[in-house]
Amino acid sequence: MKLNFSRDWLKWAAETEDGCDVSAGVKALPRHCGENHDQVAGESSDVERQRLERNRLRYYIRLLIGDWGKVVTRSALDGGLILMLDDNLRAALLEQSLFRQKTDYDGSTLEGLNYVLQELEIAGQIEIDNGHIQQRLKLKMPFQDAVSQADRQRLQEVKQVFEAQRQLGKVVETEEVLDAHLELVSA
Repeated sequence: MKLNFSRDWLKWAAETEDGCDVSAGVKALPRHCGENHDQVAGESSDVERQRLERNRLRYYIRLLIGDWGKVVTRSALDGGLILMLDDNLRAALLEQSLFRQKTDYDGSTLEGLNYVLQELEIAGQIEIDNGHIQQRLKLKMPFQDAVSQADRQRLQEVKQVFEAQRQLGKVVETEEVLDAHLELVSA
């Protein structure tokens, strides 16, 4: 099996390890000896926030694909993730507002999604098929994590939005594949 990583990703991986500078594989001290403690603490909180966001993406990816129980196209997954992460947008679509609702979604929520998908594939948790017009994803390991009541509610609401969008022709579901072309960008 040959793994193809972009040059930028390899450069990033060679320079960092869990957000820390490395040299010859050994974690090093902060980049600049003159950094004050507040700067380092702020950077580490950013690194921690990014790590938590990636973990949340991993969890929601596996939850959505596992719940749908079939091959999912990349656009369906992206739409599902946006809806899981953006309570305001999901609520607006559920209310079927006649006007476009301004939401907090700024597009950065899915930063690092390609990296997270690649990690899940390497870990053997999902399978990514690039042999179609758009990526198709499926779980290789059953989803068995505990799901909080809040996430169960989000998941049910996402399913309701997808059903409403299916009636508008924006979601196509067969026995094997779930595909969606949702317009979720808020005005």
